[in-house]
Amino acid sequence: MDQEEIKAHIRKTFDTVCEGYDCDALRFFNNAAAHLPEVFKFKGDEQLLDVAAGTGIPAIACATHLPRGAVTAVDFSSGMLAQAEAKAEAAGLKNIAFKQMDMTDMPLEEGSFDAANCSFGLFFIPDMVGTLQHIASKITAGGPVVTTHFIEGSFEPLSEMFREQVVRYGIEPPPLGWMRLGTEAQNFELYQQAGLSEITLQRFDVGYHFQSADEWWQVIWNAGYRSLISGLDEVTLARFKAEHLAAIATLDQGDGIPFNIEVVITRGQR
Repeated sequence: MDQEEIKAHIRKTFDTVCEGYDCDALRFFNNAAAHLPEVFKFKGDEQLLDVAAGTGIPAIACATHLPRGAVTAVDFSSGMLAQAEAKAEAAGLKNIAFKQMDMTDMPLEEGSFDAANCSFGLFFIPDMVGTLQHIASKITAGGPVVTTHFIEGSFEPLSEMFREQVVRYGIEPPPLGWMRLGTEAQNFELYQQAGLSEITLQRFDVGYHFQSADEWWQVIWNAGYRSLISGLDEVTLARFKAEHLAAIATLDQGDGIPFNIEVVITRGQR
C-alpha cells in the first residue's frame, strides 16, 4: 500500500473501533495519560496541542490541569473525535477544541502553542522524524514536546498467542508497527534526529490483571487487532474466539490473567 492507502486503512480501523475504544479492558490508555501532567509540569495557563488525540484521553487528562489554558486536540478519525467531544461535554470541560486533521500536515500557525503532546501516534507514520518536527514547529521555542509509546514486551504473551493463532487460520499478520519505537534508545534517537534538546525519558508500568479471558477479547475487538480477523465469516470467527480464549484462560494462575504493559514517555524541547 502507498502512504495514502495506509492512512485510509488506519482511519477506517479507528472509525470502526471508536465506540468501544474506552472500554475498561483498554484502561491502560487512561493509566498512561494520568502521568502527562507531571511530565509537562503545567503552570495552568498553557496552550497545548494534542496530536492523534483519539477519543480524547490525553486531552482530557491535561485539560483538567489547565484552568487558564486550553487544549487543541486533533485526529483524522471522525469517529474517534465524536467520542472525544461527547466525553469532554459530559465532563463539563470547556477548554478543549477538537479538530479533524492529518497529523502530518496540520494547517496550524507555527509557534502558536506552548507545548505539544502525541500519545501512541508516531509509529503509524512512515516518516516519524519529519512528523515529530512538524509537531514541534507548532510550538514556541523552548516549549516541550511529549510523546508516549509502548515498551517492547508489552501485551505479551497474549499478543504473540493471538498472532500465532491468526497464522494458523491462514492470515499473515504485518509487523508490529509500535515496535518501531519499542525501546528507550529508539525514542531518544528519534528526538535527536528531529533536532529536539533537553531529552528525558521516563518509564511507567500501566498494566493490570484481567479477571477473565473475555477482557482480552475486548482489547482485540476494540483496537487494531480486530482488523486481522475482520474478514473471517461468523462461524469461523466464533471458532477462532473460542479456541483463542481457551488458551488465554490457561494463563490465570489464580490471581487473574496478567496484562503486561509498560510505556516510555519522552520529553524534549524545541
